[in-house]
Amino acid sequence: MAVKAVLGAYGRQQYLTDLAQDLNSVAQLAQTKGTKQPGIQTDFDWRARLRPKNGGKDLFWKGADAEAVDYLLKPLHETNGLVWQYTPDMLVSAQVNYNQTDFHGQNYPVMTYKNTMPPAIPVTADFSANTVAEARYLLGVMHFCKVATKSFGGDAAVASGYYGTPPPVLLFEYLGHHGFNKVPVVLTSYSISYPADVDYVPVHTGVGQGETTYVPTMVNLQLNLQPSYTPHKLRKRFDLQAFTTGKNYKDGFV
Repeated sequence: MAVKAVLGAYGRQQYLTDLAQDLNSVAQLAQTKGTKQPGIQTDFDWRARLRPKNGGKDLFWKGADAEAVDYLLKPLHETNGLVWQYTPDMLVSAQVNYNQTDFHGQNYPVMTYKNTMPPAIPVTADFSANTVAEARYLLGVMHFCKVATKSFGGDAAVASGYYGTPPPVLLFEYLGHHGFNKVPVVLTSYSISYPADVDYVPVHTGVGQGETTYVPTMVNLQLNLQPSYTPHKLRKRFDLQAFTTGKNYKDGFV
């Protein structure tokens, strides 16, 4: 009686017929497209990853040795960047700046658009070292943060020809195409906890004979990433209409 009262002349039978057709359409869509969706298959990697851009990756990974990957960074090189061991905690926030113009005798100011700031990306997560391989990887993560925040300077940089080169622009990837799709970022700050209530294990560093350092079996790592785009890319490749449809995500815009 309630269905008839609401539907009125439309008719309960017609309503049930249309509902059955809609459910059948959804089922067919799930069978034809849903099973082929990237991310459902095991060959899609949506983990959080931070890696150097292709153009400067050799310089980043190899350091002074142009022939081999640095021993400390080798575990991260084998995973194509810093891969978060556990699902990170993130709080993404963006900002739009307006100039406020006040007029005498007016009840409301006039807001004029100035610019839009891309979202800052703080990434916080735990890393653990339960095996020798994980301890080596954690040491590599710590070393990665130090290297990614340094510029070339001093006599050694003059001799190598890299003097004046700033810290590298990295690529951040997470959650797939409409999450963080190869977003160019700079690492503006990082923090690593060294807890007092966990064990510390020795790890061979590969520097000198028998040199070791101690790594905690559990740390909390926080990285603050800031999107960084070149003026040329912003001028040539950003398109708000393409961004609205989601197509511009492939170019690293967020």
